[in-house]
Amino acid sequence: MIPTIDGKLYHFENPGIYDGLFLMADTETSTFWNHITGEALYGELVGQRLPLSNLLQMNVEQALAMDPDIEIALSPYEGPRIAGGQYARDDETRDLMPRFAGTLGTEDERRPRMELGLGVWTDQTNRYYAVESIRAQGNFVIDELDGRSVLVYVDPISSTPAALYVDAGEARFEGSEIHLSDGTVVRAGSLVGPDGGPRSVDRPLQLFTRWYGYARTFPGTEIFGED
Repeated sequence: MIPTIDGKLYHFENPGIYDGLFLMADTETSTFWNHITGEALYGELVGQRLPLSNLLQMNVEQALAMDPDIEIALSPYEGPRIAGGQYARDDETRDLMPRFAGTLGTEDERRPRMELGLGVWTDQTNRYYAVESIRAQGNFVIDELDGRSVLVYVDPISSTPAALYVDAGEARFEGSEIHLSDGTVVRAGSLVGPDGGPRSVDRPLQLFTRWYGYARTFPGTEIFGED
């Protein structure tokens, strides 16, 4: 998606870290932007918001299932990678690098700082689904979001959580597929109708993220299973 405001093209860079998260800044006005909500935080363009779309985790098989003609980009980059977390085995402590942790404001301690989960938000609601909470429900849950049924599940192919609106009240896993009570099937991240044909997929805005980042972006967020 080309970032335009009032028809003008803007270019972005990473000028620093705030609340343990990367900031964006446009080179035209040096306005600071929240990279999750697209909101202008400080500078000349405060009050503006960039158009948003979902960034979903998937492999090539899932991408091709969504669009057989999709272009695949392969990066030749082999240099060092910078990450916000210090990763360890499951029996060791994970934490933020000091340069990230030092920028955090008051933290929401209802969940562990580095816990992974899916944040889902609309104009009315923001909610956090811890991966462990989804797995405890059998790797999926059908929840209600602003009066609509939403399927939140851990994808068996990518092992990451995702959410989409559905018209069903029940579901079950069959291998790597999720079969819904209205006859539709979630297959490789796409929705297939009872006739085997593709169905359009409607998803709320969502982000697979650490708890601290989502809680700082959406203070007081609802927590699935706790509110």
